[in-house]
Amino acid sequence: MTALHRLERLAGARPDAPALLDEETVSYGRLWRELTGVAGALRAAGVRRGDRVVVPADRTWQGITSMLGVLRAGAAYVPVDASDPVDRLRHVVRTAGTRWATGRAEALAALPDLGLRSIPFGSASGSVGGLPDPEDLAYVMFTSGSTGTAKAVMVPHRSIEHAAPSLARRCGIRPDDRFLSWASLVWDTSGEELYSTLLSGAGLVLDREATSGSVPALLRAVERREVSVVDLPTAFWNQVVDYLETTGAALPECLRLVVVGGEEVRARQVRVWAERAPNVRLLNTYGQTETVMVTHAADLGGLLPPDGGAVPIGHPLPHVRQHLEPVGDGLFELHVGGPSLAWGYRDRPAATAERFLPDERGRWFRTGDLVRVADDGALAFVGRADRQVKVRGVRVEPAEVERALMACPGVTAAAAFAVDNASDGVLLVGAFVPGDADATPATVAAALRTRLSPALLPHRLVSVPSMPLLTTGKIDQAALVERFARSDVEPGDGLAGQLAVVFSEVLGTPCAADDDFFDQGGDSVVATRLLTRIQRSYRVELTFRDVFDHPSPTALAALISRTSR
Repeated sequence: MTALHRLERLAGARPDAPALLDEETVSYGRLWRELTGVAGALRAAGVRRGDRVVVPADRTWQGITSMLGVLRAGAAYVPVDASDPVDRLRHVVRTAGTRWATGRAEALAALPDLGLRSIPFGSASGSVGGLPDPEDLAYVMFTSGSTGTAKAVMVPHRSIEHAAPSLARRCGIRPDDRFLSWASLVWDTSGEELYSTLLSGAGLVLDREATSGSVPALLRAVERREVSVVDLPTAFWNQVVDYLETTGAALPECLRLVVVGGEEVRARQVRVWAERAPNVRLLNTYGQTETVMVTHAADLGGLLPPDGGAVPIGHPLPHVRQHLEPVGDGLFELHVGGPSLAWGYRDRPAATAERFLPDERGRWFRTGDLVRVADDGALAFVGRADRQVKVRGVRVEPAEVERALMACPGVTAAAAFAVDNASDGVLLVGAFVPGDADATPATVAAALRTRLSPALLPHRLVSVPSMPLLTTGKIDQAALVERFARSDVEPGDGLAGQLAVVFSEVLGTPCAADDDFFDQGGDSVVATRLLTRIQRSYRVELTFRDVFDHPSPTALAALISRTSR
């Protein structure tokens, strides 16, 4: 039994039920016919069982159907983001060992030349053969690697078959639910949304406004599309909580469940949620790409932890085994086992052997996460056992970022590290020593954008005359953190100076009037917070495009002055 067996049954039992709700609604019966057509086209092009096929991360009904069609062909999909640097995309193609790509013609056209044969959605179809087996490869997803190179995680159908129904039961997904597709299809969380929804006979909502990075836009889309379930990265959920608290807005009545995960949930936000959204269930989840979707979950409804107190990640889901390896001081390193584990890393036997540990009861995945155990057995995340960090829901190896920094022109030394920012959670900082006057935060940021995917870009870059060192010769990261919290910046005068103060408070670091919002660590998530603050304080209507086109306090002040006349 695989996810496709379940989908085939649903298509037969409920052919007219809505499966994908895009600009048009695709029923389960039509979805099965369309994905079978994709599979036939792939088979006609020469794709065979076990092959890997690139699929652009295209959040449309055709994009989703293309992914499922790859599975129906007996192959495995490799989701890619066309906006990633071409070198990273080539690494993905080379590591995955693929020669094909499929998806909407427009999405395929957005990819650079990767030497792939493209089979556009709607191509002539042929015979498809039987359904895949549980041990066949389903997809390959890439995570940040400790050696500075992204690792290809190989996930079989077996993993989906155990993880998705288990999570759906924990969430209580019903056929009448409407689950919003929010996560990028290149990340593991997208599987939580896609498979938990479709294997429950519910509807997956695809909406561009909802995923624009704006909290008001998200809430409008939830109400307009009658969404009942959303799964948000913790960092963006923090922005939702802040919006509810500062504006007094209420959540749409159709929303019954919010799932959060990706990084640590903070006690203060849970308390605000309990006050502002007491009737909406809040589920905190935990998992890795290698363990597939979610392994632990905790209902946070009614939980009022003290500020600074630990918020639980909860207990393992029914399909999950856990082992707690003592490391001292009441802490444990969490090992996860069970049938949902990935095979390992493609062409990385040493890395696979290091993280996937066999024993007489099966295999364990060493998460590298340190946890405490509450009296009721619930786990609480404490930190990492290694340098790997989670930044806004994405796991990042500083080594990968440091390697990219060192490849930038004029950089002679570099370090990457995480800083816990009170307002926006964990931020990634890149520090570098310039070898000449041309190596500035702006030029290095531009160079990094050609080498790293957006999720791995530092939120802030700082130039230092030399790397502070400990007596051991290692970089003194505490000193770098102190350098990050710069206090030598004057915000300026007038409206630009006032906006510089707002920029500083939102970004968590001092900003001058001419500082670029994005060079100082801003992104679309933080821009939501910035827009909320400015619109509330200055009674102006601004858009994300305004921030992108006018990224400094000075430029934004000029725009506000012009539009206010």
